[in-house]
Amino acid sequence: MAPYDGDLIKLLADVSSASAPRAQHADPPSSASPYRGLRHIQSRLGGGRPLLADHARLRDVLELSAVADPRLFFVMFLHHCMTIGPALDFGAPHEDVADLASGQWIGAALMNETGHGNSSSAIRTQAVFDPVTREFVLHTPTPEAAKRPANVGLDGFARLAVVSARLRADGADRGTALFLVPLRDQNGPCEGVTIEPLAPTPLLPMDYAEVRFDGVRVPYRRWLRDGASIAGDGSFHDPLDGPEARTRRSLGMGRFAWGAVTAGLAATARASVALALTHARHRRTNDRLAGEVAAIAHLNQQRLLFVSAADALAATAVARRVTAVGWHIPPGGGTGAGPSAAGMRTLALSKVAVSVLAEGAVSRCRTACGALGFFPGHRLIGYQALTMTFLSAGGDNRLILLDAARTMVTGTDYRPPAEEDPAPGDWPRLFRARERLLHAELTSALRADEQNGAVPFDSWNARTELAGRLAEAHAARTTAEALRDARHAPEVPATARPLLRDLYELHCLEQTAPHTGWYLAHGLLGPREVLALPERVNELCRRLLPRTEALTELLDVPAELRTSRP
Repeated sequence: MAPYDGDLIKLLADVSSASAPRAQHADPPSSASPYRGLRHIQSRLGGGRPLLADHARLRDVLELSAVADPRLFFVMFLHHCMTIGPALDFGAPHEDVADLASGQWIGAALMNETGHGNSSSAIRTQAVFDPVTREFVLHTPTPEAAKRPANVGLDGFARLAVVSARLRADGADRGTALFLVPLRDQNGPCEGVTIEPLAPTPLLPMDYAEVRFDGVRVPYRRWLRDGASIAGDGSFHDPLDGPEARTRRSLGMGRFAWGAVTAGLAATARASVALALTHARHRRTNDRLAGEVAAIAHLNQQRLLFVSAADALAATAVARRVTAVGWHIPPGGGTGAGPSAAGMRTLALSKVAVSVLAEGAVSRCRTACGALGFFPGHRLIGYQALTMTFLSAGGDNRLILLDAARTMVTGTDYRPPAEEDPAPGDWPRLFRARERLLHAELTSALRADEQNGAVPFDSWNARTELAGRLAEAHAARTTAEALRDARHAPEVPATARPLLRDLYELHCLEQTAPHTGWYLAHGLLGPREVLALPERVNELCRRLLPRTEALTELLDVPAELRTSRP
C-alpha cells in the first residue's frame, strides 16, 4: 500500500482532535462536528473540484476519515459519493456540482422509505411533471412513503439531497428517477419540506430525521435525467427500455456507496488491529504459570489479533479492487450506462465481504482489549458501530446475497468455476470447488421444482439458505484470490512477502474452518486434514508472534490516528 500524504494525515488528525471531548466528563461531541469537519477539509483541499475526479485521493481521504472519526466518514461518503457521484453520473448542472464540491451545500441521499425498509425498488414518493411550468412536483403520498432515516435534522447547514421518486410524465409511470432537491438552508427547512428529527441512537449517533415533501417544486434542470428528456409538447423520451430499466439504473447509484464503504470499513478494521496489537504488546498480565508476561504472549490473544489482521488485509485487498469500478464515470456522465450485471454483483458482494470481515475483526479486537474496548476514547467502540451499521446500510447483506445468488443461477453474466483436480495448499481451488458444487446443488433443485410445477416463489423461498451459502462461497473465493494477488503485487517489498504469505494462509484457514464438515462430506478434505487445521492456525500464530511490530506497520495506520483519544 502506498503511504498516505503527510499533510492529509495532519489535516485529519486535527479534525479528529477538534471533535473529541476535552475533559474526562465532557459531553459527547455535537452532531455539528462532522459537518464542520467536512467543510474544514474542503477548505483545506481547495480547488472546488470534485474529489471523485481523483480516485486515489478520495480513497485516502475516506480511509483516513473513517479512522479519525466514523461519523465524519459517514458524512464524507454521503457527500462525495452518494450526492456528487450521482450528480456527475446523471448529468447535474455544473453550478450545483461546484457548490457541492466547495462545501457550500452539504450532500445527502434520500432513497429508503419508511414502509419498505431497505428496499428501494418500490419507491412511492411521487414526482409529477407539470408541463405548464416545466417543473416536477414532489409529494409524499402516504406516511409510509416518508424518507428515513436521513441525517439531515441539524439546523445551520444548507443541505442538497439526491432524492429518488416515482416519475410521472405524459400521463404514465416512467420508473424511479433521481432529483437534486434543496432540503434546508441556513434558516431551516425549505418550503414544502418537513423534517422531523428521530430519537437518538447510541450506534453512530447522527442527526437522523424523517423527511416528507408537500408540493415541492423541482426545476427541470435539477432532474438527474441521464439522457432522458421531456419535449415542449410534453412527450417523454428515455434511452433506456422502459420504467423497470430506469428504476434499475437509478438504484445503480449504490455503486458509489459500495466503493466508499469498502474503503472505510477496511481502514477501520486495520486501525482496530493496529490499536489492539499495540495494546497487547504493552499490556502486562499476571499468569499463574509464567508470572508477568505481555498479553500478546498468550495464544488466545494471538489467534484473536492475527486472524483479525489477516481479515483486515483481505478486506483491504477487496476494497482496493472495487474502487475504480464503483466510482467510474464516463466523460459527460453515464447517459444510461453503468457497470454490467456482473460488475454490479461484484461490487455488491464486495460490500458484503468487507463488512463481514471488518465487523469480525473489530469485534475480536474489542474482545482482546477487555474493558478498554468499550470506551470511546479507545476508538474501537466507534469502529464497531460503523461496521455494524453497514451490515444493513448501503444494502442489507442478506438481500444482496440472495440477489447475487439469483443472478448466478439464471446465468446472468456468470459461469460457475470449472471442475479441477484437488491440489494441496491451493486455497482458491478448494473454494472454487465449494462454489461449483453449491451452484450445481441449487440449480438442480430449482430445475426439479420447475419440472414438478412448483410455484416459483415457493421454490426459491424454500432454498434461500442454500442460495445465501452459494453467494457467500463466491465472495469467499474472490476474496481469497484478491488477497493472494495483493501479496504477489510488484510493489510489495520482499521483506513483507513472508509475513503476507502467513497471513494469507491464516485467512484461508479461518474461511475453511466453519465448513469442514461439508468439505469432509464431499471428499475435498480428509479426516487428518480437518483434525490438523487448529494446530496449523496455532503454528502460524507462533510464527507471526516475533513479527508483531512489523505486522503493525504493515497495516499502514498513521501513528497520529492510532492513539487513544483523551
